Amino acid sequence: MFERRPIYRETAKQYQKASKKEKMEILDYFVRITGLKNRNYAARLLRQHGKTIYVGKKNYLKADIAKKGKRPGRKKKFGEEELKMLKQVWEIENYMCGKRLKPILNEVLDNLLANGHLHGSPQAIENLRHISASSIDRLLKHERKKLEIKGRKGTKPGHY
Repeated sequence: MFERRPIYRETAKQYQKASKKEKMEILDYFVRITGLKNRNYAARLLRQHGKTIYVGKKNYLKADIAKKGKRPGRKKKFGEEELKMLKQVWEIENYMCGKRLKPILNEVLDNLLANGHLHGSPQAIENLRHISASSIDRLLKHERKKLEIKGRKGTKPGHY
């Protein structure tokens, strides 16, 4: 085991930086040197080396190599201004679901803008004109949760 550790560290560093073809060759070499019989287990060891691995709720293990940073993710398409305007339209239209609100959204926006009931930047209005039904539902999810009736559970059946 003590002889494997330096090989393990160096191989893991190379493996994490390598391309797919190089990883295959490195994995073959690692399995041959260490005598591991399961390639999937060997690949997992090399992949996870240096990362924080949680064991249970509070305990975690961290290997020698520093872990990588978090990926940035997708940028938000709709901001606070669009959400505020969408909430107004949603309330005016009696809390419709996204599928029913989407087809009439352009007419409602035109009406509210013409009568001065809705204010916002031209870019935000344009974004609302091109919003999908699923995006409407996703943006209004927290507002729906606030309006949900609490305590739906009634009395439980008794024994006979």
